[in-house]
Amino acid sequence: MFLLYTCVIAILVISVIVTRYLLDSLANYYLITRIYNILEYSILAYLFHLYIKNRIARKILLFSIIPFVIFCIYDFFQASKPALPFLPLIYEYLFLLIFIVYFFFEVMQQSVMEPIYNKAIFWISVGFIINFSGNFFLLLASVNSFDNEAFRNTFTIMYSSVTILKNILLSISSAIKENINNSNNDFDAMSLDPDLEPYQPSKNQK
Repeated sequence: MFLLYTCVIAILVISVIVTRYLLDSLANYYLITRIYNILEYSILAYLFHLYIKNRIARKILLFSIIPFVIFCIYDFFQASKPALPFLPLIYEYLFLLIFIVYFFFEVMQQSVMEPIYNKAIFWISVGFIINFSGNFFLLLASVNSFDNEAFRNTFTIMYSSVTILKNILLSISSAIKENINNSNNDFDAMSLDPDLEPYQPSKNQK
């Protein structure tokens, strides 16, 4: 799933650069950013749904993709003019941030054989926590202030800085080599059978 996320985001980022700076087509640029928003949320929601243990939380996260997509489409068509998806991004960041923090809460409640920082999902989670929390209030301010040129310059610097930090952490996650034998048993560290009979010497032993 992380490989899929990386490939999809890379294609969309290239498309954004081409439409915005080479073709100078704002309409297509805004449309691609909307698609970016939908695909990012859908892939990340599914990714963390695979790691969260609580069934109710998993279902809420997975099925939240449907109303989110509907909201994104509604926000796109009700906009008076083409614009960046500030409201969908705010909801995406807030909702996924809640579930990533909940994922860490679950990990803290369980005994594991291998430290969590030896796993790629740890660095992925930290990267997106920094990204979502770092840009959340920036996006809130952008709803009413993005038309201001000075604010746009500040927005670009702050958003780019947080995104670069996130990408560094995601790069670290791709370099992590996990212990495959323990990948499915981290939360079953104490699963040895307590009813095993103690060793008894053979009766014929002299």
